[in-house]
Amino acid sequence: MESTAYYKYLITRYYNGTATPAETEELMAELRKNADDEQWQSLIQEILAAEIPDPAYDPASYEPAIQSILHKRVRRLWPRLAAAAAVILLLGTGTWYLRYHRNSKPATTIAKATDIKPGKQGAILTLDDGSQVVLDSLQNGVVSTQQGASVVLQNGQLAYQGTGNGTSYNTMSTPKGRKFRLQLPDGTLVWMNAASALRFPTAFTGGDRTVELSGEAYFEVAQQPSKPFRVKLQDDTYIQVLGTSFNVNAYTDENNISTTLLQGAVKIQRKGMAQLLKPGQQLLLDQHNSFNIVNNADTAAVMAWKNGILNFQDKKLTTVMRLLERWYDIEVVYLDTPPDITFYGEIGCDVNLSSVLNFLQESGIYFSMENNKLIVGAKKSVNRNMEK
Repeated sequence: MESTAYYKYLITRYYNGTATPAETEELMAELRKNADDEQWQSLIQEILAAEIPDPAYDPASYEPAIQSILHKRVRRLWPRLAAAAAVILLLGTGTWYLRYHRNSKPATTIAKATDIKPGKQGAILTLDDGSQVVLDSLQNGVVSTQQGASVVLQNGQLAYQGTGNGTSYNTMSTPKGRKFRLQLPDGTLVWMNAASALRFPTAFTGGDRTVELSGEAYFEVAQQPSKPFRVKLQDDTYIQVLGTSFNVNAYTDENNISTTLLQGAVKIQRKGMAQLLKPGQQLLLDQHNSFNIVNNADTAAVMAWKNGILNFQDKKLTTVMRLLERWYDIEVVYLDTPPDITFYGEIGCDVNLSSVLNFLQESGIYFSMENNKLIVGAKKSVNRNMEK
């Protein structure tokens, strides 16, 4: 590592909340680039062990205000509120993160009960005849041959090779706790998030290339100007592109269908309405057919799932719990009305559920586990439920 002292200085300033925006940006870039570097990891361990004092933290000033806010249902959980939050520095997509919480004890009571493994790569391919192939543990090679086209699994990606002599339809499904990558017959690459499904033809023989999506997926569309690419969503909603990169979140249990454009151009159409997106824009389409454009969308947060990150940035408790349900294949049950809490931060998606909950309970939310059911509520409610 070059300039160890300098980077120690940067980490210390970030840790104490005194880093400038430029210093924070520089540090984050270095952390992501050097996720597996042992010197970086040793440096962070050294800083954690030193228990660097936080000059901005004054218990007498912060504690009463924080407890008052928590009592009234926290609207925003700022990472700098030392006694009610955590500061997270994500290193790459792994499990290393800097977690700071002064004058609190580690949350060990939920660790053993919630030691659920994270999701992994895997999917189910349903062929045109209804037969299914589970791809989780298959070795590289030909999975199926359909009307002259070969379906080949190679290094965790499914691809269709050959034009074939006809058209049949396949469906790629990712159950809860699974993600997968697919190359469509035209060369388009699709990354599928957990609890999603994509229906597509084994050969694009018509005037366009139409696929049907439920759930969430990221597309890198192969350019064929004479044959537009279309994604059909629920309620006759269509996304039309020529050649572009975009993310679609169309889970039926979310309030909005969101389309975020990274590169190129897309047009979203629904019931006579249409909206053209530019790179960096996001369209939120609600159940009342209202179109809401978000300029300068946080594309890093949108793409976090694809890059191996559980991102909680600006997300409500209920949204975070739905995310955990999909990735850890659990059921979430609320003992009380879910508090109006907004989280900030992120953590690698390759950690056990207990690590995530240890972070989230910094907000004052408490958890217990019954088989595959996560009980969420206030401390008294959870304890009362455990005693039954």
